[in-house]
Amino acid sequence: MRRISIVLGSVLFSCSGLLWAQQGSSATQPAPILAGRAEHGLPGKVQGTERWIVQFATRSFDLQAFRTAIYTRRPAAEVAAIVAGLEQSVIADQAPFVAAVTKLGGTVVHQWWLVNAAAVEIDPAQLLALRQLPNIARVQPDEACEPVIATATNANNHRADELQAQGHIGTGVTIGVIDTGQDENMAGTGRPHRVYFPGGDPLNTSGGGIGGSRLLVNRQIGLASADDTHGHGTGVASICGGAGWSAAGADAGHAPGSWLTGYSIADSSSGGSSLATEALGWQSMAADRATYNVVTANMSYSATSDPLDVSQQAIDSAALNADVLCCVAAGNSGPSTAGSCGATNSLAVAAVAPNTHAVAGFSSRGPLNGDPQRTYPDIAACGVNTVMANFDSEGSSYTASGTSMASPQVAGAGAQLRARFPALTALETKAVLLGSTYDLAAQNPGLSRNDYGMGLLRNDRAHELVLGGAYGNGSLTSVAPTLNFSMPVVGGMGYQVAIAWFRQDVMSTAWSDLDLAVLDGLGAVIGQSTSPRNLYEMVRFTAPTTGTVTLRVQGTAIAAGVTQPFAWAFGEQAPIPVTGSATTFGAGCAPECTSINEQGGTLAPLLQASEFAYDMVAPTAMQILGVDVYTQAIVPAGVVMGIYTMVGGAISQTHTGIAAVNVGSAPGFYHATFAVPVSVPAGPFWISLDHRQQQVYLSNLTSGATSGGYQRSTLLSGAWTRSPLTLRPAFRVFCSQNGLSAPSLTATGQFKIGGSVNFNLTGAPAGTAAFFSLGLSNAAAPFGSLPFALEGLGAPGCSLLTSGEAVSLLFADPAGAATSTLAIPNAVPLTSLVLFGQYEVLAPGANNLGLLVSRGVRVLIGN
Repeated sequence: MRRISIVLGSVLFSCSGLLWAQQGSSATQPAPILAGRAEHGLPGKVQGTERWIVQFATRSFDLQAFRTAIYTRRPAAEVAAIVAGLEQSVIADQAPFVAAVTKLGGTVVHQWWLVNAAAVEIDPAQLLALRQLPNIARVQPDEACEPVIATATNANNHRADELQAQGHIGTGVTIGVIDTGQDENMAGTGRPHRVYFPGGDPLNTSGGGIGGSRLLVNRQIGLASADDTHGHGTGVASICGGAGWSAAGADAGHAPGSWLTGYSIADSSSGGSSLATEALGWQSMAADRATYNVVTANMSYSATSDPLDVSQQAIDSAALNADVLCCVAAGNSGPSTAGSCGATNSLAVAAVAPNTHAVAGFSSRGPLNGDPQRTYPDIAACGVNTVMANFDSEGSSYTASGTSMASPQVAGAGAQLRARFPALTALETKAVLLGSTYDLAAQNPGLSRNDYGMGLLRNDRAHELVLGGAYGNGSLTSVAPTLNFSMPVVGGMGYQVAIAWFRQDVMSTAWSDLDLAVLDGLGAVIGQSTSPRNLYEMVRFTAPTTGTVTLRVQGTAIAAGVTQPFAWAFGEQAPIPVTGSATTFGAGCAPECTSINEQGGTLAPLLQASEFAYDMVAPTAMQILGVDVYTQAIVPAGVVMGIYTMVGGAISQTHTGIAAVNVGSAPGFYHATFAVPVSVPAGPFWISLDHRQQQVYLSNLTSGATSGGYQRSTLLSGAWTRSPLTLRPAFRVFCSQNGLSAPSLTATGQFKIGGSVNFNLTGAPAGTAAFFSLGLSNAAAPFGSLPFALEGLGAPGCSLLTSGEAVSLLFADPAGAATSTLAIPNAVPLTSLVLFGQYEVLAPGANNLGLLVSRGVRVLIGN
């Protein structure tokens, strides 16, 4: 499917009822302070001053040249020259303001070009005078911000690992990490932590960055050193782009082949920062965009839910103008989003537990503080008990929970995606990541998009969506306010479509509103999404029939004077994750080496609370693999079986081997398999059964060959006394003998659609023929119910365990091994199919039938 561009019409936007102040200063009206902010700014360097952020109404330049250069992939040197020009323009533009602040006794400490603002340190008594200066749109106090404190990439979760195995490791792109810095001097070694090196190998210095690592730069933005002394930044970097380290459980991040750039916004060893410093971090990253090909960036810090705050404007400007997918932590305040990032052009990430995908209790939930019609967060990722690289230590790990750990999962996934598909823009990437999420409603009953956003990040589905070409972009103009376009569907299949757009004016909350609807062939609405304040919409639907559906994008409100670009992505709904597996069941059989009353008979219904040991005789030295006992339980029960040998002319008080046997409520032979073969010399030995719970009858027939035995009241210890109750037991003993043993079956491979499974046979006679039976049932077969006992055919202890719809003939190699391989088609309907396999091996001399069988294996096909 080809990429499609769409042009829509414009509609005038109207907005009311928001908490954010938007008016500027005038001759009689001082510029407002952002609503809901603190009364005082952070302390300035000079005692008695406070740091305040000033936003300007206008300036003499814009970012169009920078933005055009980024989107048209102009050379890095050309972009750097544009940035240098912007820095000079800011100084020139704000010169009168700097002079006015100086006259008020204050100091301008930061000047931004990415947003139209500056930070000052001033006596709070002069704040009113500051607000009355010309061209001031609004002011806000600078406030403190804090960090928001490897299974995640596997097949049960985001599925980055399988993409990495295909070579998609983020090579050629860079992830910006705005955090507490990076461990560039690991434990004083003079080199970065190994997590930054190619392949996690410090001897591989081909990374092109600091000390030959993949860490290209590590910039100090705040007051604290750029060399991470907190650990948060190093851990976050290891999630999105780390390459492994030495500790057990270490795992590569989403894009282990990417480069990394660090921006330390920490002002102290505790990791604390401020809104102004966060904005500086985003501006520094944007300035590096072209030089280092930064395509995604992450900040796992608290901030403010106000989209007019300077730090949130900086995030949105970086996404809009620098073409960077910006990811932020949703927050760890549970029901509150007051300290969450209110940026509109980013992805705010909730935290879920790995594997279960239940939303973490600490993960902040919407709606967004100050904007009750805006749902929050946007997307979910693993953020519970996350294993990360530990700063200053390569032999240990840092394990923590938080949306801090969830957000870099998305940033890393975005880098992995944009490295493989470099033509993707940040806006397209946002739409694709949202449009490929897995719906978490089933895992979180009673919760909604205000808890987990659009769903769980799925790297693999995002790549499949782009490979299919079902994405595109367009813009809204006055030509046509509504656009309908068609997409092919298959009846009964689930689909999902997402659209996303950016806020164009980062100093305004009057952003555009688009609606999305899906219509069937008759024009009836199948599904729609009309959230009034989110800058994306998503619809999940089931196609009613095979054919086409109409996707309708409608501009219900377009910000005044704005041409509104948007991106869209369409694909199949992610199926419920099913993890394939292989487990064994039943028991194989070995040659029978001795027995008593091997046909069974009628039980004398005797119960007594003792361990009973039944007399047996080994004709030769034996290696016992398993035992069949003829008995019956009042209700099905598991009991202990033991093997005892003679010591000093009497039965030993200590067992030689033990196993468990599950006894059913019908009389019959029940099998116990010993984990380790039990060595028994020629002569007397004993098989014991635990009857102390009086749930299992003694193995004592009303007629047949006679024997004897012992009993004692304590299990597996104590003195034995001769028992009159063990006259006619029924046992079959199976051993390795004459080179014959129980054949073994194992299953290896990829137990999923598109994978293959190897059914491995070992322990067969060299060169013998073997049949591999694969069936759909282990309960019933055309020839009867399963297990199907073969003792009536001359193979005691042997049973067929599978329905055997498919049978193949193999020959064992000289080592007694053979393998049957099953290629599983990459067909979704095969997901959750269960297959049952077993080997039947020709073994002359093993029994009258000359046949031995393996245990069974149950294979669940996953996706």
